[in-house]
Amino acid sequence: MLMRFLYVFWDFLLISSEWIIISLILSGIIHAFVRPQVLQKSIGNKKISSLIKTTISGAILPICSCGVLPLALSLYRTGAYLGPTLSFLVATPIINPAAIIVSFAMLGKEITFIYILCGILLPIIIGVLGNIFGGNELISPEVLKLQSMNIKIPENTYVDKTLWYKKLYNGILWGFNNLGIEISRFILIGTLFGAVLITVIPQAFVMQYLSNPKLVSIIGITAVGCIMYVCALGHIPFIAALISAGASPGVAITFLITGVATNISELISMYKLIGKRTLIIYLVSMLFFGILIGYITNILLTDNFTPIFDLSNSQKQIEIANNINITFPSWFKNLCAIIVLFMGLYSWFMILIKK
Repeated sequence: MLMRFLYVFWDFLLISSEWIIISLILSGIIHAFVRPQVLQKSIGNKKISSLIKTTISGAILPICSCGVLPLALSLYRTGAYLGPTLSFLVATPIINPAAIIVSFAMLGKEITFIYILCGILLPIIIGVLGNIFGGNELISPEVLKLQSMNIKIPENTYVDKTLWYKKLYNGILWGFNNLGIEISRFILIGTLFGAVLITVIPQAFVMQYLSNPKLVSIIGITAVGCIMYVCALGHIPFIAALISAGASPGVAITFLITGVATNISELISMYKLIGKRTLIIYLVSMLFFGILIGYITNILLTDNFTPIFDLSNSQKQIEIANNINITFPSWFKNLCAIIVLFMGLYSWFMILIKK
């Protein structure tokens, strides 16, 4: 069991770390080159247009739920309101072009249509809820501090004479030294907890439970999806296998959405870095809408839904999706996992010695 735990723990890190590192680099670039005034003007408000902007931006990026967190946190601390931040957090891991193609090939046009519709509407809805119920967390403390200082720099009089490559270096350094160290310790805890759950709960029990077409299985898969870590493409063959084994289409669409949009590492990090209110808005929304979407899908599709999964017929679409999906060599994945592990351990070590 110990060896299985270590294997699952490292596998979780391998899946998420590559996108965490890339997200930290992108966060550093934003920190270096995007002025807070520009970001505040664009998505530092409660407008629906801001939610649409972050939803579309997130849908284009093929980043997982752990990897998107540093990028979303950077946007939030630079001036984005809580609503657009949550829209970006939901949209980015749920949907991307490669996942849509694989879903169409392995799950069918009905489930894929519902998947696309939910992938666009759900981030906007949760963003609206974030703007309404955000309270003190609607604007980050860092932005409030700048606003309280009442510093206004006219756009046409500001000139930054720092060389671009120095700004890039300082920005990426900030991404790892500040944001990376802060986030990694919570990602590490969530990864440990997730590995324990996967190790302790038998897979046969999960498969048997999720094959039940009743509402209880939809509630169960929603809870499992909010805790487990799965990548945007890797979970689709698993869902296709579940449907072939007898699982309802409602179970499939629910796990398709909640499985990639949330995981225990992200939830812990969200609670610690943004706040309890944000965690409640995000988690309650995902649980409620996950169950609702699954239930409605079963009503619409159960009577006349036929699984289409056939690997030989789906191979062409899968190859197309693999060609547009970004894949990394194993050495890069291992290197990223080592970096995230080191940052997390270093962060906890610094906290312990300060005590």
